[in-house]
Amino acid sequence: MIGFLATPGFEPALAAELVPVVRDIAVAAPGVVVGEDTGEALLDPIFARQQLPGARLIRGPSVRALAEAAYAALEGPVDAGAGPFTLHALAVAAAERDDGDDQDDAITAAAAAADAGLGSRSALVGRETLALLRKRRRRAFVRYLAPEPFAAAMNAGATLLQLVALDRTSALVSAAAPRPLPHGGFSLAPWPGGAAPVPLDRAPPSRAYRKLEEAFLWMGAAPGAGELCVDLGAAPGGWTMTALKRGARVVAVDRAKVAVAADARLTVTIGNAFTYTPPRPADWLLCDVICEPQRTIDLLGKWLQNRWCRAAVCTVKFKGRSGYGVLAALPPLLAAAGARFQRVKQLGHNKNEVTVMAML
Repeated sequence: MIGFLATPGFEPALAAELVPVVRDIAVAAPGVVVGEDTGEALLDPIFARQQLPGARLIRGPSVRALAEAAYAALEGPVDAGAGPFTLHALAVAAAERDDGDDQDDAITAAAAAADAGLGSRSALVGRETLALLRKRRRRAFVRYLAPEPFAAAMNAGATLLQLVALDRTSALVSAAAPRPLPHGGFSLAPWPGGAAPVPLDRAPPSRAYRKLEEAFLWMGAAPGAGELCVDLGAAPGGWTMTALKRGARVVAVDRAKVAVAADARLTVTIGNAFTYTPPRPADWLLCDVICEPQRTIDLLGKWLQNRWCRAAVCTVKFKGRSGYGVLAALPPLLAAAGARFQRVKQLGHNKNEVTVMAML
């Protein structure tokens, strides 16, 4: 069995992606989709931020019983591995929810308490499982790394153990090595549940900066000092500020003014993001324009085909839970541009949108 972790509510979009290569697809819990892997392709689904290859369902009435079941499933892969390993233990419903304070993101106190309880239980099971591995597999346990250093050093020789609580008495467990993807990155995200750690920053005028910071973590790259970024649809200025704080130069293009303090590195251009032509190629294209999906895809294609940038982060936004088929145009578009790194993901801080990340 293989499992996938997604934003709750987007299970149908993920299932539609999986149909060609996964059989018997089912929703195991909010944000958790499982099925039988046919092995026909190396998967990197847009709507899944994490995979659980070789997943096994375990059950137990107590923390101790679940830990024993997890240990039984994981001891073999831990012994067989040669590189470092870590364990991610999480409860998806708690981990995947937006932490914003907008009214449309609000959740009830009862739901929050339930999530916190399941999250605490999964953490207890994880700690107990590690204690069993430490006690019973001492020789192998010397290769254990805590999650943060593991994330920084993850490679194809590592082993990622995952424990995902579905409810208080059942969980999915997985042990797998990250596999390099053809166009950059690995099949497994290095962070628990694929939730990249974005530090809180109260300076930007909106929370949209979190999407860009998250994209940079997935890419393993970001604008450097002196590099030129063009931010299309820049207002109110969250992405512009994110680039400026890294020392980059920014051309912010929008019909509205950006709420960013005057800066010698910032050029504000009042204009149309779709008709703007850069006077010279930029290092980065940043685009968070609100428009129909196909218009965004066409705009990105124009910039890549004309070599107006060497890297891009672009969001494609949707209305309603349909129309995702247009995303099928992105892989050939990125391939035609010769992108050496290309990923399309619904990030943790995306709402009804996905983020395109590319480096030429």
